[in-house]
Amino acid sequence: MKLTLAEALTIPLLQQCEMIAGNQGLGRTIMSVNSFDAPDVMRWLKTGDLVLTTGYIFLNNEQALTNLVYDLAERNCAGLGIKTAHFPNSLPQDMILAANKMAFPIFRIPNELSIADLIQTILRELLTQQTKTGTNLQKLAVNDSHDFSTYSVLQHIPKEILKEYYSAFLSPLISHDQENHTDFLNTLEVYLNCGAKTTEAAQTIGVHRNTIHQRISKIKELLGSDLDNGKTNFRLQLAIKMYHLNKY
Repeated sequence: MKLTLAEALTIPLLQQCEMIAGNQGLGRTIMSVNSFDAPDVMRWLKTGDLVLTTGYIFLNNEQALTNLVYDLAERNCAGLGIKTAHFPNSLPQDMILAANKMAFPIFRIPNELSIADLIQTILRELLTQQTKTGTNLQKLAVNDSHDFSTYSVLQHIPKEILKEYYSAFLSPLISHDQENHTDFLNTLEVYLNCGAKTTEAAQTIGVHRNTIHQRISKIKELLGSDLDNGKTNFRLQLAIKMYHLNKY
């Protein structure tokens, strides 16, 4: 199943948002979410991106707002969410006309809503929609296909949110590795990527399978997690990906 902008706007948190223009484009599909408050972000945007911004960088530059609509529409982005507190006289009429002409949706984000919360909510819904297609959760966590890679979604999440998520699942393991010069996090990653198969993980790392048994036993103890649970393993794989992304 695909997540259209019209469907995203029915999510409870997003119901507080208000359509401004481009209603004919509500059927656009959201593939990922991007947030920016810097003018050089355009080169990173791609098809299916839902773009969210405070709009501050466009203060006193109405032409830039209109150009933004054309640029996003040409890149086939999913839509634009913008906070309008910086525009006491509402958004420029030329911007509204451009959005309607290009059937490019623009919606107003209430000033009290956190963009980080919106990103997290939409990404959660994207992952939920992806699982409804019958894709195995574990494959989703480890498969970096061109059309819908986990990294292509996660890279748009603010680093503080990435850190908060992975720390909640991996902190004991990360601390143990740092304090004892172990490599348990890598062992866990390989083990999960091998479908929790001890022999395959041992061959990948190049150690005896009993070593993997011992490490996994200690990892379970440190994390207090049952690595025989598919949902737990998916969350751990997601957290590991967030950990890697946060380092760059």
